[in-house]
Amino acid sequence: MVASYYLLKPFYSLAWRLLDLFCKRRETVFYCHSTVDMQNWLPIQKYLIPLRIVSDKPHTRRALRQMGYRVSPLPAFPKAVIMCRVASHKFPSRKVIKIGMTHGAYHFKRIGSASHYKPFSLYLYTSAKDLANAQARGITCGKVGGYPKLDPYLNQAKSSSPANARKRIVFTATYDSSGMSGIHLWLERLPELTSKYDIYVSLHPWMNAKIVKRIEAMPTVTYLKDMPLQAIWEADACIVDSSSIIGECCAFDKPMISWKVPPTPRSVPEIEALLPTISLRISTFDELPAAIERALSNPEEQRAGREAANAIFFDNLDGKAGERSAQEILKLLPELKL
Repeated sequence: MVASYYLLKPFYSLAWRLLDLFCKRRETVFYCHSTVDMQNWLPIQKYLIPLRIVSDKPHTRRALRQMGYRVSPLPAFPKAVIMCRVASHKFPSRKVIKIGMTHGAYHFKRIGSASHYKPFSLYLYTSAKDLANAQARGITCGKVGGYPKLDPYLNQAKSSSPANARKRIVFTATYDSSGMSGIHLWLERLPELTSKYDIYVSLHPWMNAKIVKRIEAMPTVTYLKDMPLQAIWEADACIVDSSSIIGECCAFDKPMISWKVPPTPRSVPEIEALLPTISLRISTFDELPAAIERALSNPEEQRAGREAANAIFFDNLDGKAGERSAQEILKLLPELKL
């Protein structure tokens, strides 16, 4: 648990108890760390009564308000909180019921300590294998909820480009300080591809700001900020390293090219073993042009591998993960039923 939990707990707990004494705590709120959390939450929210959104991040509140949402700052003193993070310390009282879910597809980095999950009454994972991995780490509050973020796309027809259209390539990268990023392998040379393809880039929110500014300054590149899913849905091929966007590419059956990056203590051997079955593996930028052409010419080449990976990453790609997740939440908080 982070230090702020212990520093704030006595004051927060006292305030919560006093407020509950004078006005019984009945509200459930949704804690939003980043706007990307909304993509996973909204397919669940549609099956529940409307919940107030709260955030301690000024930039997140500004962005949500620009998107038309009402959002309140912390502190908040609800009966219960739902979040797409492991951030129970934002509500440092055992009296607050805490429900969490993963904000990415599966766990592409090693799951954290079980102690971080102890405050949760329920934590939702994207698949039975994801849950089993959590249980092996000693996490006991888990259930399978699926990956609601994908529901809006799985409930619509597959995308396709006109035969004569420029091909759309999405580059993705986890944050550079993780040691698991491929950003250094293509950042300098990315503009070389823009004369032939439409290039889109999605970077992890924790990516070094200097790198983000360099991408934003490239006039022939489209930077996707924190909402890349629509571009992945429309992409003809995706370039990945080790982030959970790999799962989203698999779900949408997109041809992938993956960078060979050295393993780190947070690497997951299972993912390393899967990558050659779902993506073309390369080590240098000089290998990339040929790999892109191969992926575009043979999009079904590794489809069987992607289908097998989907069975690991997700419970069911039927567009109903939001409904199933809502049902698990209602078992704890039946008053949220529409």
